Amino acid sequence: METPEQKLRRVLAEAVGVVSYDPRWPDRFRAEADHLRACLPADLVVRIEHFGSTAVPGLAAKPVVDILVEVTSLAETRRRIAPLLEAQGYDYFWRPTHGDDEPPFYAWFIKRDPSTGERTHHIHMVEAGFGEH
Repeated sequence: METPEQKLRRVLAEAVGVVSYDPRWPDRFRAEADHLRACLPADLVVRIEHFGSTAVPGLAAKPVVDILVEVTSLAETRRRIAPLLEAQGYDYFWRPTHGDDEPPFYAWFIKRDPSTGERTHHIHMVEAGFGEH
C-alpha cells in the first residue's frame, strides 16, 4: 500500500501534455459540477467554478478540467467529503499552497477515466478568502 508521500510523488511524476482546445470541456465541467452538487453535503459547498486553461475558449491546455469548489470548512471537507469522493475512486491529497507543509492548505482531488486511468478533472476545494495573505 502506498504512503501518502509515495502517492503524491507518483501523481506529480505523471506526464500531462498540452492539447488543442476541446469544445467539450465546458460540458465536462457542467457534468462534473452537477455530480458534485448531487453527492456532496450541501451545507459544505458554497459554489463551484470552472477555472484554469480549459475554461478559456480557444486556448490550448492540459486536457484536465480544473474545478474550484468553495467550501464552508476545510476541516469538515477532510472529514466528510474526502472519504465520500475517495470511495468513488477519486485520488485525494491535502496540500499546502506554499512550501512543504505551510498554510494555507487546500483539498485536491483527481478524477480519472475508469477505462484508461487518465486524469479528467482536478478538483480544488478551498475556503472563502483562500490565498489572501
